[in-house]
Amino acid sequence: MKACLLSTALVLGLASSVAAQAPQPPPTYEAAVLRTWKALHDKILVMAKDTQFPESKLGWKPHPDSRSMMDEFRHVTIGLRMTSAVARGEKFDFEAEEKAAAAKPKTRASVVGEMEAAIAESYPLVEKSPSPRLVGWLDHQGEHYGKLVTAYRVNGVVPPISRPKS
Repeated sequence: MKACLLSTALVLGLASSVAAQAPQPPPTYEAAVLRTWKALHDKILVMAKDTQFPESKLGWKPHPDSRSMMDEFRHVTIGLRMTSAVARGEKFDFEAEEKAAAAKPKTRASVVGEMEAAIAESYPLVEKSPSPRLVGWLDHQGEHYGKLVTAYRVNGVVPPISRPKS
């Protein structure tokens, strides 16, 4: 009897360990889009909040005809707001929003507050309807992330994602 119970326990233990090691199915397309959307914008928000990049350098531009760091953060934020408007079926005037952004305070706190609000608005809408059009938009927002990483490096600051984890 003891041998039978021991054998049963071993078989059940082996079966549960095999089940735990079974490969998980790949995420759905929708889950992958949502996960990527959140991860990308969360990284950009971390950069906007990052005090290791001096606030005095948020006006830095790689070239006179390009956006400053502050402008890049605001551009990404306007993109988030546009995505939310489109998801709700509303019209959105991107150019008018960019012009209005020029009159906003040029502070980290201002841009972070705007980005946090746009993220809070966009994430549930993207989760509800992660449409294929978002793939192209993810690519575009990723280009802005790359520009921000380059600006960090040019200014002698290690981007948050590249810093050692403690």
